[in-house]
Amino acid sequence: MTKFFFPCEAAGEKIGIAADPSSPWMLALTGGPDMNTRSFFFPIVDESWKRFLGPDDASFLLERLGQGRIRQLWRWFESDGGLRSGMVLAQEAPVFDLLLERLCDDGVVSEDVAEEDPFSLPARLQGPEWAHALFGMGLMFGSSWRSAESGDPFATERTLADLVEHLAEEDWVARVRHDRDSGKPEGRNPIDVTLTLMRKEPLLELPIDALRKLVTGVTSAGHWYHELPGEARALFFLGAVAAGVEIPQQPREHPVAEEAEVSS
Repeated sequence: MTKFFFPCEAAGEKIGIAADPSSPWMLALTGGPDMNTRSFFFPIVDESWKRFLGPDDASFLLERLGQGRIRQLWRWFESDGGLRSGMVLAQEAPVFDLLLERLCDDGVVSEDVAEEDPFSLPARLQGPEWAHALFGMGLMFGSSWRSAESGDPFATERTLADLVEHLAEEDWVARVRHDRDSGKPEGRNPIDVTLTLMRKEPLLELPIDALRKLVTGVTSAGHWYHELPGEARALFFLGAVAAGVEIPQQPREHPVAEEAEVSS
């Protein structure tokens, strides 16, 4: 298996994710099955996320992921002024969006479905691995980005809108090529990071699974056979929120206006 990596912009830390080298996507990137495969790298991740392993700092995760915050994140994620259910990320940062999708393929063994079993669930829906991968990467990426921006990963002035703007402005093709050619070593698997944090604080499973349930509830099984639905990216942003990136304020919902009287 070939591995894909999220590298560190400053400290050189990467996240290794296995992928099938025989897939058409990998053959296109590596030049074919007879060529030496190379590692591919995804910026930016450093070790600032490890602060959440401390006995005190771990409490920040749950404080930032309460039920109200999950509702606020989901409303922003679905809204026209937010990410339009992931469509904005796909349009404004298509390469990064694709990298997130490939990140989730590590937990998928096979998408083959027997013709006599048309009701079989897509492989991605048979476990929480995709959600753990996106949450872990969102937390590490968000913490690293905030640390690079402000020098303090616990600062609260940066928002998800700022993060999306950064993702849109960065040339991810150039970054991937640079980090691939630099020969940097492997790093941490985001699934393992999420599981490590959940062992430290088991209640962390609640907000992750709650949002995972929201995502699967608004998407059909058919979408998951062919690609990761755009709505799934909400778990990446949940991880960023856990790292301290703020959710943009949404306009207050106005009550439905009473129907005007019709004069006779």
